[in-house]
Amino acid sequence: MKLEIIANPIEQPSISHRHSDIGEVTLGACGLRVVLSFGRIQDDEDRYLDILFPVPRGFRFLDEGDLLPYWGVVPTGSGHSIFEVTQGGWIEQEKSYGMLNVTHAVGDYKEWLVVSSNGCLSVISKDTPLIRYIAS
Repeated sequence: MKLEIIANPIEQPSISHRHSDIGEVTLGACGLRVVLSFGRIQDDEDRYLDILFPVPRGFRFLDEGDLLPYWGVVPTGSGHSIFEVTQGGWIEQEKSYGMLNVTHAVGDYKEWLVVSSNGCLSVISKDTPLIRYIAS
């Protein structure tokens, strides 16, 4: 069964994903922390997005090549890195297989997609992620 995917950017455009990658994923007492690295840019500074999901329900990390159905929906090259998936994403895929029964019963969970030119992270959480831009 093929689901139509709808995803909308949630943050202001940052910088090119040309050489971006998820450099860190940490699950701890404060939530799920994701560090998206953009490497050195023209001004010779490293750029990062520090993303925190305070109360995650679940997450999965995949190579961008394993998420081909998303690439017709998620505008690569737009400068956006974080999307809310409102239809046809991981949550709906799992529900169609009889999974995520408790998550569905509790309700109000949303799906987020963090994209890079290498790995991508899907996150199920009730809360919009907290985002911080870092240049060093």
